[in-house]
Amino acid sequence: MNKKFIYILLIFGLTGLTLACSTNAPDPTPSTDVSAETLAKITAYGTSKGLTFTKNTDGVFYVVSTTKPTGRVPLANEYVKVHYTYTKLDGTILDSTAVNLNVPLAYPYLAYNTLLNYAVTQLKEGETGTFVFPQTTNSTDPTALKATLISTRNETEQVNEYVAQKYAGLTPKKTASGIQYFISKSSATGDSVKIAKSAIVNYTGKFLFKNRSRDTNGFYVYTDQFDTGSFTFALGQSAVVAGFEEATKLLKVGDKGVFIFPSSLGYGTKGNLNNTTGVYSINPYTPLLFEIEVTGVVK
Repeated sequence: MNKKFIYILLIFGLTGLTLACSTNAPDPTPSTDVSAETLAKITAYGTSKGLTFTKNTDGVFYVVSTTKPTGRVPLANEYVKVHYTYTKLDGTILDSTAVNLNVPLAYPYLAYNTLLNYAVTQLKEGETGTFVFPQTTNSTDPTALKATLISTRNETEQVNEYVAQKYAGLTPKKTASGIQYFISKSSATGDSVKIAKSAIVNYTGKFLFKNRSRDTNGFYVYTDQFDTGSFTFALGQSAVVAGFEEATKLLKVGDKGVFIFPSSLGYGTKGNLNNTTGVYSINPYTPLLFEIEVTGVVK
């Protein structure tokens, strides 16, 4: 009996092909066995595209068509940005990034199970490859993933590049813990948050990249914003992530600022996982940006 390896295709609720999986999700188990029928389909597909595939130890058929020998190799938990098209072998598109809008998928490499890891593992920064999977959990027929690794960055690089691009010519203030921030509105007479029991704030939370989600009509939208609102929270009670509270304490009533901090002050190596749906609202190893305005305090 031929063993057929079924590749784990997990769906990340915000971005399509890559899911933030639940903590008890099964790891893929490599197999080198492929049926003669499936092999014939894959070979015919490669011939039609002018591609000659190599089969790796995970049973994935692949070819790197655009090479960059000096390209950077992604490391575990670095944020990679990838453009991809995922199709059936007949060309039917199952999923893709918005190449026309220049919005690649961004995710922490190897932080959880995703089909994309099989592609990124074979690519250096700037390279493009085609990867054929004999089976996935969503398809008993072979499927193909064409992927380009745009970039790979650690958290420090992500934050520094974001600040340089979005706030060109400005120098951020920095805290010892790693927060970089800009004060956009300052009150000369407002009460300090530091002396209060609770703070009343307006806020907007953003990623340092655009994510894909669906609007109320089911259409895709691309935005960096993941949350916004107003609320009151008690200080010193771990009511919010450490970076948010530290940022708020840098303000007075009437002040407003932009604060960017590493995942060590946010959701850390575990991210923010919805245990019911098995989907992350915030990935592991993700630096965050918050716009915060203090509208009042409770002393």
